[in-house]
Amino acid sequence: MLITQIEEIQAYLPTSVYDNPTGLLSLTEDAEENYLLPILGRDLYNKVEENYQSLLTDHGGVLPAQIKKEDVTPEVRLIRLCQMPVIYFALANSTGLLSVSLNGGGGFNQVGTEGYDPASDKSISRFERDAYFKARRGIDRLLIFLEEDARSSSSVFSEWWKKSEYFYLHGDLLFSTALDMNRFLNIESSREKFISLLPDIRYCQDNYIAPEVGDDLLEAFIASATDGTILSPVKPEEPDMPEGGEGEQPEGEEPVRTDIVGQDGGVNPRTWRKTIDYLKMSLAMFVENRRPDKQRRYSENEAMLSLRRAVNYISSHVEDFGPYVKSSPFYEESDEESIASESQNANTNNQEAFDYEDPGNAIYVFGRGSALNRH
Repeated sequence: MLITQIEEIQAYLPTSVYDNPTGLLSLTEDAEENYLLPILGRDLYNKVEENYQSLLTDHGGVLPAQIKKEDVTPEVRLIRLCQMPVIYFALANSTGLLSVSLNGGGGFNQVGTEGYDPASDKSISRFERDAYFKARRGIDRLLIFLEEDARSSSSVFSEWWKKSEYFYLHGDLLFSTALDMNRFLNIESSREKFISLLPDIRYCQDNYIAPEVGDDLLEAFIASATDGTILSPVKPEEPDMPEGGEGEQPEGEEPVRTDIVGQDGGVNPRTWRKTIDYLKMSLAMFVENRRPDKQRRYSENEAMLSLRRAVNYISSHVEDFGPYVKSSPFYEESDEESIASESQNANTNNQEAFDYEDPGNAIYVFGRGSALNRH
């Protein structure tokens, strides 16, 4: 548990005069299980709980009154960010339970406090609305903190957070982050909303985008959209295996990538970026069309239009996409590629390839080589 003191609740509800140190713990524990645990994942949650218990022992808690500003560590910040949404969700979900009490005869009484008037239904509704708003904003702030930490070269929590389904970087999708998707579809840059859309994003990508573009080319686009690299138009070569056995990598060294274009790679990055943007717009509109509260009436038509633009653009710049485009359904081999393919097949079968340009051959095929058509 990350909340064990009444002062921690009062820090986020300053008008509270509640003084039972354990009365709300079951509600906050339930909120942790329902909202916090899925975001952090079990491994990171256990780590945060361990840090919390250590800070309780050393400082008596994690509130500003207990830890000076100059002593605030990333661990303290993360615990504070976890506490706020848990408290607000716990209270907002339980206003009905907290407004009545169970008397000795098994009946219900309205809860009241001497010197205070009972809250009106309108006040309770307003409290619920504000508490839910602050709780969801708190979740978003928590996710932003974890994303920034994961991007840092000296990350503290990504080792554990990577095992959570809420980990910010989805390397198998054209949209890897909420901010990226927000460029094409307004989701208010909400990480929580982005997470809720992941099943729709994956469905639309697999069923609408991939069949039109081809799996190999789509994977290349996803790699480029995720880490900004542009894959080489030349078929990648297998890297030399290091000493010590096939497939082994010296400890402490990253695997060498041979399929990334350098500054002299000869590919125009603008071609890749523009194509990826067409595909992202198409994907965003397909996702929008599946939303029950969609804002664009003709989102499916816009999705198809953008997808067709992407395919046409790829076809007109096919030389920039190298071997990745060859498995695409719209790809057509050039005459030179077709002849080379036939020659390779003939050599594979131990047969001599037919020479279309040999005048001594009895058959000529129109459009092949420089020979005239002859029968």
